This record gives sequence, C-alpha cells and structure tokens, in this order.
Amino acid sequence: MRSLYFSVKGCLCAAACAALLPAAVRAEDWKFSSSVNYDTGKYGGKDRTDSVYIPFTLKQYYREGDLSLTVPFLRQSSKGQVTRVGGKPVRAVKESGAAVNSSESGLGDILVRGTFTIARDGPKSFDLAAAGKLKLPTANENKGLGTGEMDQGTGLEFGKELAPGVTLLADGYYTIIGDPDGADYNNELSLDIGVSKALDKDLSLTVLYATQSAIVDGNADPRELSGTLDYKSPGGNHYFCGLLLGLSDGSPDVGLSAGLSRRF
Repeated sequence: MRSLYFSVKGCLCAAACAALLPAAVRAEDWKFSSSVNYDTGKYGGKDRTDSVYIPFTLKQYYREGDLSLTVPFLRQSSKGQVTRVGGKPVRAVKESGAAVNSSESGLGDILVRGTFTIARDGPKSFDLAAAGKLKLPTANENKGLGTGEMDQGTGLEFGKELAPGVTLLADGYYTIIGDPDGADYNNELSLDIGVSKALDKDLSLTVLYATQSAIVDGNADPRELSGTLDYKSPGGNHYFCGLLLGLSDGSPDVGLSAGLSRRF
C-alpha cells in the first residue's frame, strides 16, 4: 500500500477533479472548522521554539471527494534562526530565518487540498482515497514563517472498520518541498497509522502514530504520537481537543490543540 504514489501532475488533477464532481444529494455539503494549536520544542537544537497555529478551513463535499481551503494565522517565538518548513520549525539554512530572540506573527501558508474516492465498499470492506495538496507561499519568509516557495504533495488515505465503532486509519504522503535561494530541502515522505474508536454515540477518540522523513540533512526524522477527542453536541457542532507527544528530536516536545467544526 505504501508503495503506491502519484505524480505531482496526478496530485493536482485529483484536486481539480474533486472540484468538478457533482454535488452529493444531501443537505450538508459544506464544513467550516478552526482550531488553536500550540507546540513547543527544540527540534534537535539548543534553543526552544514556541508556535501557535490557528487555521480557518472551509471544505466542500462532493459525491466522490472533497475540496478545502485553509487560511492560517501563525505566531512563532524562538531563540536562534529558524524557518517554518513543511509545517515545522527547522534550523535556518539561509539568513532569512527568524532573528535571534524574536517573536514573529502573521499570515501562514495557505493550503489547498482535495481528495478523490477510489474505493468505498461499505463497513465490511475498506475505503481508499487519493489526495492532493498544494501549499501556497503566502507566509513571510523574512520572518521565518515560511520558505517563500510552493510545496506540492500527493498520497493515499485508507480506512477500514475492524469492529462496530472501531476503524483502522492509515495515510501516506509524498511532498515536494520548494527550495528558496541558498537552500536545498529534502522532499518529505510522511506516514501515519492509528485507530478511531467511538466511546459513546456522540464522543470518539482517535489515536495516531506519525513519522516523516527529515527535510534538512542531519536533522532527526520527526516521529509523534497524538490523541484527539471529538464530541458532537446536540446543536450539531463538533468540539475537539488533542494532545501530541514528540518521540524524536525532529518533533515538538509537546503539542496541545482545541477547536470546533460545523457542517452546513
């Protein structure tokens, strides 16, 4: 399963195809979500970096997929030069990283993402979707909030119900990281696997193990364990909170998140 990846052209085609699919015959075709995400860590260096990431996401659902747009706000405090690459701070490889003893904030990189369903065979079989994502370089690279270059990614998303209320989840992505002048970032392979379990009719828990290849030579591969609780209120809103624990020097030491979503 992990050996199946699509070209960047296929990634963009998947997102475009999702946008052209006929709308599903149901009332809830859209979802808005937002969250506050805090993480802190040294990422293999001597100095700590604290980040607050607040995304605002609008997603439209189609019969055979979905398409979403995420506009984030980012605040990053650090000692030593860091640049946010692939969603995580890494040591700067050019002088445009965040300044020493600095706190920078502003618009993050906008993300466009789409999925296209390959197989949907019911609860006794499995679900499989092709996914594509495009990171637009809207963050200020001079503040260390981004690289100023576009990233393109594609992959597969898999789900299978193991028992009533228990679902196995596994995703794999390959992302081409854009290189600014003076930098040579590695492309990223990311994998995650976990389980989602219904604790009650309105409450569920998802636990995931995730690993990514290091974007900068010499850095440790990020590895993380996360848990997310999701509660559906009687009014239709979903409220969720999460805890992330870093398992390597390439990851934050700890991360906390809380947010909400609503279909309409």
